[in-house]
Amino acid sequence: MNIRDKRFLVALVVSAGLILFTVTPGYAASPWMEKQGYGGKTWGKFCFGIKNSLLGWMTPWAEAQNTKYQKPWVGYSAGIGEGVIYTAGGLIHLATFFIPVDFPDMGYGLPIPDPERVKNPPKPFAPYSKK
Repeated sequence: MNIRDKRFLVALVVSAGLILFTVTPGYAASPWMEKQGYGGKTWGKFCFGIKNSLLGWMTPWAEAQNTKYQKPWVGYSAGIGEGVIYTAGGLIHLATFFIPVDFPDMGYGLPIPDPERVKNPPKPFAPYSKK
């Protein structure tokens, strides 16, 4: 590695760190960010990581029951991808629980097109919400 590559790598790591630490809690995707203090946030992040890494594989079955999908198999198929993301995110939360910084809320990604649902939109569904 020459000096130019090392400088580029250092600049990349520093800019990624700045982006990571400037994410405001208002845009956080996880409920543990609402806790107060370092201890509360780190414990909340640890528990959130345990829950998602151990139970993320069950998401396809939860999504199959979601009313926003016309057929259960469509929800199951969408849940496969979400399960992978939840499990991977849980493992990342576990590995970094001592740093109380969250991923930004990315939403639900690309929606599955369903012409019938455009006419009659379903009620919001959040199986893991606090409400």
